[in-house]
Amino acid sequence: DILLSDGGPNVVDTPVDTLINEKGLPPIPHDFWVSRLGFQQSDPVTDFRSGGVLSLAMLVHIVEACPHVHGRFLPRGDAHVLPFGITCINVTDMIAKFLMFSKSVDRIDALLSSKPFWRMFADPNALLALQELSMTFMADVVVELGRERRIPDLNSKKSKNENSFHGEQDGKVTVFDFTYILERTEKRVRDDLLGAGPKTVEELRAIAGRLRIKYQRAIEHKERKANISYHNEAAKLKDNFMGSAQLALGKLKTPKERNHA
Repeated sequence: DILLSDGGPNVVDTPVDTLINEKGLPPIPHDFWVSRLGFQQSDPVTDFRSGGVLSLAMLVHIVEACPHVHGRFLPRGDAHVLPFGITCINVTDMIAKFLMFSKSVDRIDALLSSKPFWRMFADPNALLALQELSMTFMADVVVELGRERRIPDLNSKKSKNENSFHGEQDGKVTVFDFTYILERTEKRVRDDLLGAGPKTVEELRAIAGRLRIKYQRAIEHKERKANISYHNEAAKLKDNFMGSAQLALGKLKTPKERNHA
């Protein structure tokens, strides 16, 4: 057991069972591989079949060296709907495909390819940085998707249950959106980030920073546009109501007019 620290000089007397045995190894299989670490099975080995040791190394790097990224996928993080373990593995597989060392890539095609970003990988930290930024992009997509789904589509005549982007009225993002989130992340990493041709890790990070600002402004623009449409629609409905009310009042007859009739 270990004691949880509150981040200050004191220690919270709350023991946490790490489940490590006398040999210093975690139990396999165990349900906590799913509930705590976000793997698909109680034996995490099965999830590493595609990415192998590289996926494991990248996962360890994110946990140990990038707590700001890892924290976004924890229960209180803004991307907690995605299970961290399998998400990290899928991002590594995505990068392997883009960098052409995935098993599915033909070796001759890889040798003959000429990518503008190849020079960047002379730096051994380039792959680690790309994993970190890709995970960050993926967490950003989760947040953006939730914000998009809370924007009502006022111009459509959909049913009440479909009256928002992507057909989600309550704006919630769930693990069932994983495929769509991954596809959207792939496009950003492949086309926008690597497609910009970074030649150094510093340039890669600079491009990623500019892209995140661009994506943030895009979702804010959607929200402002929807807000303006909402107020315009509300004003239009108010004018129509007032016009109808005045017309109805104009058709009402006074008692004198009714007696005369």
